[in-house]
Amino acid sequence: MQIKLRGSLFMFAFFLCLIELVFNFNAGTQISFLIFVLILFGVPHGALDLYIDQHLNRTNANQKLFLLKYIANIILYATVWYFFPIVALIIFILITSYHFGEIDWMGKSSHYLHKFVYTLLGFAWILFLLTKNINFALDIFLTMGRSSIQKAPLIQLAHTIYPFTLITLLLVYIILFFFKDFFFSKQVYFYYAVGQTIVLILFVLYMPLWISFAFYFGFWHSLLSFDKIRISFSIPNTLKGWGGLLFKSAPFSIMAWFGFAYITFLTLNSKDATGVFTLLFISLSVLALPHLQVFTKLKLKGN
Repeated sequence: MQIKLRGSLFMFAFFLCLIELVFNFNAGTQISFLIFVLILFGVPHGALDLYIDQHLNRTNANQKLFLLKYIANIILYATVWYFFPIVALIIFILITSYHFGEIDWMGKSSHYLHKFVYTLLGFAWILFLLTKNINFALDIFLTMGRSSIQKAPLIQLAHTIYPFTLITLLLVYIILFFFKDFFFSKQVYFYYAVGQTIVLILFVLYMPLWISFAFYFGFWHSLLSFDKIRISFSIPNTLKGWGGLLFKSAPFSIMAWFGFAYITFLTLNSKDATGVFTLLFISLSVLALPHLQVFTKLKLKGN
């Protein structure tokens, strides 16, 4: 259940809180921290997809087929973004709900009800993040949709939805309390899951947007994903083992880092930073679909 790693990450989150309270970083420093974390952990955790496939399918034919499917999915999804951005956004929210849910989940995952519950939790979590940061989210989403929709009604809707996201998370865990044996291999994991959710919510509530996003995606999600890959392939839990994973991700990470450098350059020289963030968001999202397909097979393989 990665108990020690999750505990270490929570200690680091507490450390981040203290630093932010003391220094009160400005937006520029927060964004620099976010980019650094994404470069260090966020990009490499997704750059291991080919490495994962090489272990699941060891023939050259399958590897070539994997690359063709991977690239085809990226092209197809990018096309959907271009012609039907709202549809693409809905797809992104759904697949992200599933993926974030499966990484955060501390229970069983063999039954379709297990998957439904952690997807629902992931969906509530995504809506919580979006509605809490609705002004910034709308700047990006309306730009993606090339939309003339007025922001005010959507902001009001988000303020209405926001408390229900927290209520949904609470209700799901209340229901899970009565079915702990079905959803968790050990009852104590249920209480770990509740505590984990509370800590994550408090962190997002009280930390600035960029720091909370850097922690959740750059550290929490990425390192837990790295660790699942490490466990699946019996890589030792040592600095050498983790360093080996980062090294294996290097070829695709380097290509992505060049892309980040270019987008950073555009951000520094652009009068429309929202448009640049939109480009970054879409770039990350088109990689999410094939990444989810690969990672889910890995997780099923390990169950």
